[in-house]
Parts: sequence; structure tokens; C-alpha cells
Amino acid sequence: MTGCGSKNDYKSLILKTDAFVEAEPDEAGITIQVSCVDKKIESAKKCLIEKTEKLNSDLSSFGILPEDILTTGVTLTKDYIWTDNSNVFNGYNASTSLNVRVHDLKILDGLYTELLSNEQLTLGSLTYYHSKIDSLNGVACLKALEKASLIADKILTQLPEKNKTIIKVSNIEIPENDDTPRLQYKALEVAAASDQSSIIVNTGKIRVEQQLFVEFKVY
Repeated sequence: MTGCGSKNDYKSLILKTDAFVEAEPDEAGITIQVSCVDKKIESAKKCLIEKTEKLNSDLSSFGILPEDILTTGVTLTKDYIWTDNSNVFNGYNASTSLNVRVHDLKILDGLYTELLSNEQLTLGSLTYYHSKIDSLNGVACLKALEKASLIADKILTQLPEKNKTIIKVSNIEIPENDDTPRLQYKALEVAAASDQSSIIVNTGKIRVEQQLFVEFKVY
């Protein structure tokens, strides 16, 4: 809590509050890497094309649409192995990385089983999302604002002033020397949670948190 004076000659309270909501995720993302190493550059590229086509075919069989498969990188580099205290040329490494968006979480068990059985793939992180994350952020913000109001009411029971009105709301710290009433909001990225055990995939819940700074004029 901060009490401060201003050129507008009013007393104020600045409260920092936070709140969260939990919801079951309805989308997931999987990162996949495919690579081939061969002494011949043409063979490495051909191998990568064949593996990628097979992967896309497998994903399609589970209902994954092409627009939900994002290629995030394609590289072709020389590959070396450390032998007898020196780097020895191992071949050309052709690789690509993909982000796959899954809209139907019911297919995750079967999809992961299929992907894990393919020794030619390297699976990355499994991340959960919610298609209505903006709405969840809004609910968390409202809960934080309500929390700030309740705290302010408790504080007013100990002060001569008994009334309050909101003059600033922000999720970044409100400067004490800034007297211009306004509403501030900066979008937050929400860290999605993942929970998986072996081939059985458990979705659990994701937690959406918001933090607010609320300034009240008290009188």
C-alpha cells in the first residue's frame, strides 16, 4: 500500500493484487525434429524429404490439417564426430523442425504412441493451450480487481476517509509521481503447463494468472 499526495490534492491508495483461474486445456502443441545424415548431400536431402512426407502422412491419418503443421526451420550442415582427439567428418546433416497443433486432445494417446514408435523422429516438448485464453485473462483480471477493492475497503475501516473510487488500473507498476488518471494494460504471455507420463498423456489443468496495480482515490 502506498499513500501519496498529488498536485490534484487528494489522497490515494495504490494496491498490488493478483488472481488466477484454472481451466482444462482444449489444445496442445508438439515439437518434432526430423534429421538425416549421409556422406552424400543429395542422399541426405532425399532422406529428409522421404521422412517428412511419411510424418505428414501419419499426422494426416490422425486428422491433423496442413495448416496446423508449422515448419519452424530447415537446415543443412556438415556433421562431425569426435574421434582420436579430432573432429572427423561424418556426413551432411539435413534436418527440419515442426510445431504441430492438436485441436482434439482425445487423439493424443494414439498420436504420441505412433510418434514414439518412429525411431527416426525426435520429439520435443508437449505444451497445452486454451483456445479462449483472452477470456481467461479477462476473468483473472476481474478477480484481481475485485480483490483490490475488498482490500481497500478493509483499509478504509482504519482511516478517516470512508469512500473510494478507482482512478488507475494497470498490470505494470503505477508511478507515484504520475497524476494523470488513465487505464493501462499490457498483454501478458501465459506459460502453458504440460503433464505427460510415458505414452499415457494427462492433460490436467492450465493456470492463468494476472497481476494488477490499482490506484484508489480516497475521501
